[in-house]
Amino acid sequence: MQTYFDQLDRVRYEGPKSTNPLAFRHYNPDELVLGKRMEDHLRFAACYWHTFCWNGADMFGVGSFDRPWQQPGDALEMAKRKADVAFEFFHKLNVPYYCFHDVDGRFAQGVQQ
Repeated sequence: MQTYFDQLDRVRYEGPKSTNPLAFRHYNPDELVLGKRMEDHLRFAACYWHTFCWNGADMFGVGSFDRPWQQPGDALEMAKRKADVAFEFFHKLNVPYYCFHDVDGRFAQGVQQ
């Protein structure tokens, strides 16, 4: 499996004085809030389609994101690459949940596997 975010550490709580842009300053998953861990109150999720499928297109033009998993090629191989990078990203962000559109779970029409 190819990695895309191997140079980044996982995002962790470092406190309100942290200057690390890739750290939580206020979200501490282990802090108790009204008797429950903050992690149990705030259940982070990432949206698969909006984060990894959208190409940046808007009403004014074509997509502007240059993502390796959106290059032309074998549809099944590109779908596997996209899934690999998505789950690596979820891991780096410590995101235990993800959501998706129904079309994210199937391949383009005519692709057999």
